Amino acid sequence: MKKVGDDFRTYRNSTETYSEILERISSTHPVQVHDIQEAFSAENLEQEFCLIQSAHRVRLNNMGKEIHVRGIIEFSNYCRQDCLYCGLRRSNGNLTRYRRSSEQIIKAASRALGVHKFGTFVLQSGEDPGCSAEDIAKAVRAIKEMGSAVTLSVGQRLPEDYELWRKAGADRFLLKFETSDPYLFSRLKPTTTLGERLQCLINLQNLGYQIGTGIILGLPGQTPESVIGDFMLLRKLDPEMVSIGPFIPHPDTPLGTAGANTKTSNPTGLIRATLRAMALSRLMMPLSHIPATTALGVIGRNSREWVELWKQNPKHHDTLSWFDPAQEWNDPRGLALLCGANVIMPDVTPKRFRDSYEIYPGKASSDGEELAAIVKAVNLLIDGLGMFVAPGRGDSPKPGFRHCAFEYTGHNDVTERTDQK
Repeated sequence: MKKVGDDFRTYRNSTETYSEILERISSTHPVQVHDIQEAFSAENLEQEFCLIQSAHRVRLNNMGKEIHVRGIIEFSNYCRQDCLYCGLRRSNGNLTRYRRSSEQIIKAASRALGVHKFGTFVLQSGEDPGCSAEDIAKAVRAIKEMGSAVTLSVGQRLPEDYELWRKAGADRFLLKFETSDPYLFSRLKPTTTLGERLQCLINLQNLGYQIGTGIILGLPGQTPESVIGDFMLLRKLDPEMVSIGPFIPHPDTPLGTAGANTKTSNPTGLIRATLRAMALSRLMMPLSHIPATTALGVIGRNSREWVELWKQNPKHHDTLSWFDPAQEWNDPRGLALLCGANVIMPDVTPKRFRDSYEIYPGKASSDGEELAAIVKAVNLLIDGLGMFVAPGRGDSPKPGFRHCAFEYTGHNDVTERTDQK
């Protein structure tokens, strides 16, 4: 069986160059399947650099050098789902569970604002039926009064919950579909379906949320063809944020105990595939925010192989003039910011809870660092790339959301979003 990263054998016009394919992807609609196949399966380092450079140029043209820094508050690790790879799965009896009150969430946000003026807080949890919709709404209202935008990442909920939170002021919602392959989805996430997941995204769009969604790259059973399907679904949804993270199973899960994750011991291939996927996403969706994910930071923390590869092609200096391969890189999220990403999300959850929110092992910022040190490290990373932290909320640059263009007042906003998107 082919795996993610294997080359596709597809038709290409003999006179057409790889860069011309990338140009067509970034300038035409709809996107063609064979173009995505060619772009994602870069055959050599020269093509890989070409993809990264193209994505970087598109990012600079549409997003500039601003990096949006968003603080994540993980307020509950209870979850009703039983995904085969996630440490929060309901069958994991080795996890110490916690659930924070709305007052505790508000306090955590206030404390974080004393260290850094976060334009957005991401309130994240497992799918916890014990967290009432009204308690979450209370936290949303309070944080909005502090002047920050709010992204919710709490999974599949009832449509009336989504509506309540939108009325409370929630701006965005992050819900990865993780794979577009319904068979693979049902095997890895047996307690829900892909159709249910996608319906939630449709409900969120209809309520006027800025939606974020994305995939996990390197899932066992994932094929190059299924990844192409992921890209096509992403383009169809045209989300305001695209999140692509590498697969890291938790050891207290079926996939972790089975030793399914063979790539993290030598992560270079998966890191490169993730960076290519980010870059391709930037070409396909130039106005979407793309985070440099925490999972990417985890699998590349102790490896410099992915940096060494960049030394082999000095041509990248023509575009990425501030990239210095000689520096002591220890976080591949910095490299992601050179491949089209423009968001980084440090964990600002208080330490006594942070260590128990272990979706996968080795999560960045879970080693006891104080909040000020975490924020300082992020700022240094961004400064070292010749970029700067963006001021403000970081709303989508799409016309319908620019300058916080609309607030939810009722179902009439559905038409407004459709017209302005």
